Amino acid sequence: MKLKFLGTADSGGIPSHNCDCSICEEYRRKGKKNLATSAYIECENDEIILLDAGIEDIASIFDGGKIAAIFLTHFHPDHALGLLRLRYSSDKIVCYHPKDKDGFADLFKHPKALDFMENIPFNPIEVNEFKFTPIPLKHSKNTTGYLIQTKNKTIAYLTDCAGISEKSMEFLLSCTIDECYIDACLAPNFSNGNHLNYEEATLVLDEIGAKKSYFIHSSHFTLEHIKRNNIELKYDYI
Repeated sequence: MKLKFLGTADSGGIPSHNCDCSICEEYRRKGKKNLATSAYIECENDEIILLDAGIEDIASIFDGGKIAAIFLTHFHPDHALGLLRLRYSSDKIVCYHPKDKDGFADLFKHPKALDFMENIPFNPIEVNEFKFTPIPLKHSKNTTGYLIQTKNKTIAYLTDCAGISEKSMEFLLSCTIDECYIDACLAPNFSNGNHLNYEEATLVLDEIGAKKSYFIHSSHFTLEHIKRNNIELKYDYI
């Protein structure tokens, strides 16, 4: 099992529109871009499983392929925007999501091809050869990360979060985790109550103790802060 990312940035993406910071300028100069955090897994039967769907043209990216399921962390636009187009698919697509009476836009009123299924924290959902366990995370909307398990590998996908509750941490510590990806959107001098900064995320990753750990949901402001101050991180941003 390999988690492949369509993007690992925050909602603004990199480069951010008309920003002249050194990070955004470097991305433009190199022809690079990093869109909102969204990932996928390829199944043995060639079907695709999405983790979040914040990339607007995600329906085009996977046109011609079978999407077995979507595991949504929450209904903020940078994680759900692509659902607006995926609902016009000719295939029925199940979208597992945390409890949220508002959801995003009019998706609940007009789901079309999407079959919304509310997940239950810590209650595993099996799709093809994978088992997905929703893990409640602290965020401004009801949010669940996912523990993804096959017979050979376990991955924790933990975005977006400003912290992890004692119960969620107990669950994570009960598992042997091969790879852990966690929200580290902010630098320590920023705080918005919705995301971890990279020092807080480092402490969480140290406690989880996965074999490999990475930061995701990066902000160009954070990367600029790290570059300007020549800060060495214990874990890498991807």
